[in-house]
Amino acid sequence: MSKGKFGSVLVVDDEPAVLESSSLLLEEYGYHVISSSSPEDAMKRFEEDHIDAVITDIVMPTISGIELLRQIHEINPRIPVILMTAYADMEKVLGAIKMGAFDFIIKPFTSELLVHAVEKAVRYNKLILMEKDYRHLLEEYNQEIETLIAERTMSLMALTLADKIRNPASVIGLICRRMLDKEDVPERLRPKLNDIIDEAGKLDSIVKDFHSLLKSRKSMFRYEDVNMVVESVISIIENMATSRGVEIVFKPSGRPLHVNIQKHLFQIALSHLIKNSVEATPEGGMIIIRVSDDDNTAVIEFSDTGNGISAEILDKIFDPMFSSKDKRFGMGLPMVRRIVSEHMGEIDVESKEGEGTTFRIRLPLRWTHGG
Repeated sequence: MSKGKFGSVLVVDDEPAVLESSSLLLEEYGYHVISSSSPEDAMKRFEEDHIDAVITDIVMPTISGIELLRQIHEINPRIPVILMTAYADMEKVLGAIKMGAFDFIIKPFTSELLVHAVEKAVRYNKLILMEKDYRHLLEEYNQEIETLIAERTMSLMALTLADKIRNPASVIGLICRRMLDKEDVPERLRPKLNDIIDEAGKLDSIVKDFHSLLKSRKSMFRYEDVNMVVESVISIIENMATSRGVEIVFKPSGRPLHVNIQKHLFQIALSHLIKNSVEATPEGGMIIIRVSDDDNTAVIEFSDTGNGISAEILDKIFDPMFSSKDKRFGMGLPMVRRIVSEHMGEIDVESKEGEGTTFRIRLPLRWTHGG
């Protein structure tokens, strides 16, 4: 985990005065700073510590800042590296940019310029991490959907096949019983007819057991504490919120609330709602996520201090065919409602323009889900 309020920065410079002043300045602005006076020591520190961004001088006695950039990106190519340089080094800077340098600042630089460059770099790194988390979550979601569809398709095919067996077996058994009721049926056939009736009964019993087995399966649903699931999603979105200057406040319920859910699928729905709230909330705003229980129901509320949703589109945001001009909703909210419905739940929304929006999910605390 990153130390410091805003992240961890590795500062590399062989000039003690520049190294000390840059490090102190960044620490005052809330960054955890790791100072290094040589590229060799910097690489050691880079491999040992969590680093969100690197700022390094270009001209150093042993290894240049450009070579340090190359070595860092061999280990982790997503780490943003900022170069400190003099005007005379501009050709080197252009070459370093082609190698993937994030930014450069020219000496002597102002404190504002240094802080702004580091802020951009750390924010970039956190957005890359968040994208990685989203991609991983999306892959899990796609696998979950594919498994769910395959499972339900197989269940439907199995039940259809069972019914195709059960119906003829029932008809055969019925015809044989009617034949036995007739007096003109030869005695030598009666044992055979009884055997057919018994076998048809066995088929019917097998199909009944098969139906019971499919209906008793819980599929991928497991009982999970809603508080823990919500918290796991917040940890993914939090970097995005922080980078936009939005505070997320989580208020869990006073006790664990266990709901029968498909965890990864439900996380997708939650992450979409929280991400929507973050995008709709201006800098300095707040999102309050509250979990509570009400009459044997788990309630999850997402309230933001954002721009709100206009009354003319509020009733349409869950419509798969509706798309707002700003593209903020798209297919996401219909998907969220579908996922909530899969969990026997309900979702509603309250919003006023200029005052914010509240999404509310209600889930039954006790239910079983068949296959």
